[in-house]
Amino acid sequence: MDSRYNPTEIEHGIYQLWEKSGYFNPDNLPHIKSSSKPFTIVLPPPNASGKMHTGNVLMIAIEDLLIRWKRMQGYAALWIPGTDHAGFESQITFERQLKKEGKSRFDFDRKTLYNKIWEFVHKNKKDIEEQIKSMGASVDWTRYTFTLDENVIKTVHSTFKKMHDDGLIYRDDYLVNYCPKCGTTFADLEVKYVERTDPLYYMQYGPFTLATVRPETKFGDTAVAVHPNDKRYKKYVGKEIEVEGLSEKMKLTVIADSYVDPKFGTGVVKVTPAHDKNDYEAGKRHSLEIKRVIDLNGRLNERAGKYAGLTVFSARKQVAEDLEKKG
Repeated sequence: MDSRYNPTEIEHGIYQLWEKSGYFNPDNLPHIKSSSKPFTIVLPPPNASGKMHTGNVLMIAIEDLLIRWKRMQGYAALWIPGTDHAGFESQITFERQLKKEGKSRFDFDRKTLYNKIWEFVHKNKKDIEEQIKSMGASVDWTRYTFTLDENVIKTVHSTFKKMHDDGLIYRDDYLVNYCPKCGTTFADLEVKYVERTDPLYYMQYGPFTLATVRPETKFGDTAVAVHPNDKRYKKYVGKEIEVEGLSEKMKLTVIADSYVDPKFGTGVVKVTPAHDKNDYEAGKRHSLEIKRVIDLNGRLNERAGKYAGLTVFSARKQVAEDLEKKG
């Protein structure tokens, strides 16, 4: 007999016996009756973008302790395992792997890329399952769930439909974090903010001189805003002004909104609801039109006239130069 403990040889066999007994499924426990109180934990599904990390392991250890304790107390204890496809995170991780191989996602057509990512996720999913088993977690594998299982997708779709029918959700335009390179949106938690100093461009808007760091969005302006308590501009609130454009003149209404900082620049700001969070919220409050001037590729669209097709930063430089020439 080997004097050293070999967990690989011993623990794998023990777990197989546990699985064979079926006792991780509360329906198979002899002491469980219909009157037994249920106790259920849904394992927060680890992301199948890679193997589990320390946080996953700690979570499983704590949940296993709880479920075994409740099982011994006579509860109908159910612990449901699963994994999450992780969406864009899996794509990014897969692209890092491609980069190491000297490849990129642009080397494949859409279908081939999807299948390769699916294979990548499926392999990680299997690895995670083995990791959970190696920890001795007493989950009910007969109820294993993957977030792209057909029944899960149907449940999500039907839930959204019911919520829409009940008036709990609605569809509308909204300002989101979008990456032209990745071609997808990001949650606020996924965005990394960087502080930097950009030049202020002063532009003439009718009777006002206003400051902005984004002159290229001029084509999407739908109003000019001042602070309600700014006495300098009270006489203009509610009136329409004519603004000299680069291709044609624009007519904009002057609105009063407390989001304007009277100490920033000249205390007057242009409002572009389609491309600024504060402007979007002000636009909603004042029922302003949302005019998109930047497309999903990060370039100006047809609203920008001769600047259409330019990237945001190229357009910013060109628009600033042309405005300066026009005085």
